[in-house]
Amino acid sequence: MLFANRAALALAVLLAAGGALSAPAAAKRSLPFQPAPRGIAAPEELWHLRAGLNVAALSCRGSGRTGVAGHYSTLLARHRGVLAAAYQGEQSRHGGGAAFDRHQTRLYNRFALQRSPHRFCAAAADVAARANRLNSAQLGPESGRLLDELEDSLN
Repeated sequence: MLFANRAALALAVLLAAGGALSAPAAAKRSLPFQPAPRGIAAPEELWHLRAGLNVAALSCRGSGRTGVAGHYSTLLARHRGVLAAAYQGEQSRHGGGAAFDRHQTRLYNRFALQRSPHRFCAAAADVAARANRLNSAQLGPESGRLLDELEDSLN
């Protein structure tokens, strides 16, 4: 199982998708936006980018939001090998098990609590489309810049 706290993660994503968890509600819940640490390695940036686009694929539906699910599915298929390597690296860095699950929960929560879902969804669709135009060897080095753009859309 990838997440020990899968129910909490699913609830955060669903609440964000439905607009039920706004930025003020997020602040009350002590889950403020935390930018990704700077200076992380390209595989970790790639995994963080994938996580943000995963949240977007789940939450960017309806209400005039730009859809991301199709781009995200393409990303998973097109870049399967480098994403699998990034996943293995994340597990190694965080020790697997509960420590890895806590890291993943914080990572997903960061993206699920957008201040402007419309802005986040538009940025995510653009970032995912551009990531899909890259080959896998290019994606790693570009993932930091793409991640920065996606995170900028959270504010």
